[in-house]
Order: sequence, then C-alpha cells, then structure tokens
Amino acid sequence: MLKTFSTMIAAACLALTAMTASAIPFVATPADTLGPLNGGSVLENVVSPGAGSAVLTFDLLGYKSVDGANGYQDIFRLDINGSNLFTGSFNMGGGGATNIIFQDPGVTVVSTVSYGLFRGGLTQFAVNHNLLSGNNSYLFDYGVMQGLHDEGWGLRNIVIRGTVSDVPEANTVGLLILSLAMLFWSRKNKLIRS
Repeated sequence: MLKTFSTMIAAACLALTAMTASAIPFVATPADTLGPLNGGSVLENVVSPGAGSAVLTFDLLGYKSVDGANGYQDIFRLDINGSNLFTGSFNMGGGGATNIIFQDPGVTVVSTVSYGLFRGGLTQFAVNHNLLSGNNSYLFDYGVMQGLHDEGWGLRNIVIRGTVSDVPEANTVGLLILSLAMLFWSRKNKLIRS
C-alpha cells in the first residue's frame, strides 16, 4: 500500500514538473540612440529569461549625406551574439546605390529611402534570430564616417519580440529531485522485498 502511494506521489510530482516548463512571450525595447553619431558602434545588451526565437526590428537613421556604393561608401554592420548577420551600405542622402556585402537569410531590409542630397534617409530592418538564455548582445556599427559636418547615423524603434522556453525555477527542480528520489526508494523497497 505504501509502495503504491509513494509511486503515485512520484508520478504526480513528475507531472507537475512537466507542466511548469512552458513557452513564454518575450519583448525588449532598448532606448533610441537618435544621434547623429559620427560612425562608431552602439552595443545593446538584452537579458532573456530563456532560449528561443525572436525578431529584431529597428530603424536605421541617416543624417545629412550617408553614402551608398560610391566613392565614399559608408558601411553598416549588424552582429547578434558575436555573429555577423548583415553588412552593407545604403544611400541615405549621400548618393550611390544600396550595396549588400553580406545578408543572413533571416535578415530582411524592409525599406530604404533617401530624402534627397544632404537631407538624410531611413532604412528599416526585420531580423529573425535565436535568443540565448541570459545575455544577448546586439552590435550596430557604422565604422568610420567623414565627420558630423557631412554625415551621421542613429537608431530608433528597436524592438526584440519572441517566444522563449521558461527556465525551470528552483521549486520545479526540487519537485523533479523529490519525485526521482521517491521512485528510486519505491524500486529499492521492491527489490528488498523480493
């Protein structure tokens, strides 16, 4: 009777453990960096409660005369968690053409527009990527530019939206250990009685 009861409790603990692991929605909205920035990088660190998939959307702002592929090409780079997902250039007020050097399959350039010579522009991105449990790094980089008298850049509307697996809490791990111990005890008693 006691053996059956302990087996039922162990099974119930295992069932509770399985139910607590679930997918949860995740949203992060880092602050805008409107600039204008004179080249350089912006690093955003985002902490996720679990691993999963997400979409990063953001507006890349061009001030004055950010060049596409011409004699003064300005190159933008996006790295997520140390991996390069995009490298290329856009005409955002400086002339030239869009030039994609590298584009990961998960990256979509939603739109790019120049407001006219020395009037800036806007490029919008959507980037499918994997979130790590814990810290995730987003590096936006425009390298070396010609100076704020001529051009600059910035970021706005950064949103990271996805679904992550819930990391088991301490009580969930405790239930798992308790249920395994009870199953072991139940089996041990069965072997002793045999």
